[in-house]
Amino acid sequence: MLFNHLFKNTEKKKRFAHIGAGVVILIHAYEKYDSGHESYKLFALAGIVFLAIAFFHPTLERKAPWVDGIFFLIEGFLSLIVAFDFFHLGKKGLPIIYLLLGLFQFFMAFRKSKKGIEHHNTNG
Repeated sequence: MLFNHLFKNTEKKKRFAHIGAGVVILIHAYEKYDSGHESYKLFALAGIVFLAIAFFHPTLERKAPWVDGIFFLIEGFLSLIVAFDFFHLGKKGLPIIYLLLGLFQFFMAFRKSKKGIEHHNTNG
């Protein structure tokens, strides 16, 4: 209810998901940088890309309505990579959250792609 109250505009709700994913990926990039791993560059690049996607979301979605599904799919893969990384480091609780987040993102990718394709076929 609070989420719906804060974001009455559906476009802002869609942007929020990509902004959240970008911020989480950037936080993981900083954690990798702080621990001295070179993989921080890839995570930083992915975080910046997702923030750019959030910024250009309305334009991208008008041209390709299935784009949300593709980006949720990529976000899901990144979440699984982060989960694997945390499992490898010996952490126990946090990787499970990332694993669940990745599975949810795969579900959303399927759902958004299906809706986007149906919308494109009926309006195109």
